[in-house]
Amino acid sequence: MKLTEKIHLLRLDFQINMNPHKKIDRFVNCIIVFGNKITLIDTGTKGSFHNIFAYIREHGRDISDIETVILSHSHPDHIGSAAEIKNITGCQILAHENEKSWIENIEIQNSERPVPDFFKLVDKSVKIDAFLEHDQEIMADKNITMKVIHSPGHSKGSVNILFLEDRILFTADSIPVKNDIPNYDNFNDLLHSLNCIRASHDSRDHEILLTSWTPVITDPKEIERFLDEGECYLNALDETVKSIYVGKESEPFEFCKKAILKLGLPDFYVNPIVDRAFRAHKI
Repeated sequence: MKLTEKIHLLRLDFQINMNPHKKIDRFVNCIIVFGNKITLIDTGTKGSFHNIFAYIREHGRDISDIETVILSHSHPDHIGSAAEIKNITGCQILAHENEKSWIENIEIQNSERPVPDFFKLVDKSVKIDAFLEHDQEIMADKNITMKVIHSPGHSKGSVNILFLEDRILFTADSIPVKNDIPNYDNFNDLLHSLNCIRASHDSRDHEILLTSWTPVITDPKEIERFLDEGECYLNALDETVKSIYVGKESEPFEFCKKAILKLGLPDFYVNPIVDRAFRAHKI
């Protein structure tokens, strides 16, 4: 999907096997910047590089033009094809320093955050060539300046990218989607990052909002509604978690089961990822 002449959005579909009886369809957005050289933001899951390369070729460019890959954070659906793309093109990988261990050693990530089907989503670690810093500006091409915004919460080193001239903000996974799977490392940090996104919207720093999980949002009222829903969802999660995660559990995930039931969310949300997020609240 062409957002501007040089900035494109590519949807990458994948599946997660939550258990032997439940598969869920997911997708993640990748941004392709067609400058003199090509910049990618995120790479999808394992094997997604085929679709990325095909899209680049369909637009008359060669994959050897890929110079830079920016990883918004370390989770499998964002780094899954990074190693293959780097191996094939020789590009540089950029990410925040707080994501280093999980990007450069996926075994550590899997042990600390065991996502179902982890090694089907990402099978190779990749070395980060340079670290991203808050407020850093990267020139992707003439009149395409990308400002890095450190936005912790979903993960410690999550970053958002603001395209200054085109007034496009890519928030990756920093905005919770109403009733979607609770997935974050630090509730307070996530709420703060959400408030920063709202402040950016209020000051009209961006006119187009991109996330990893949703279609493009261009209507100001729709952006406001989306932010409101995300904040309300976070507050509902916080209230529920603080009322349930008290004392000791009599069995694994007992509190998580009760919270999911009270929130009216699907029972397959009872898993280590969600329990980890709930325990990230200051209980």
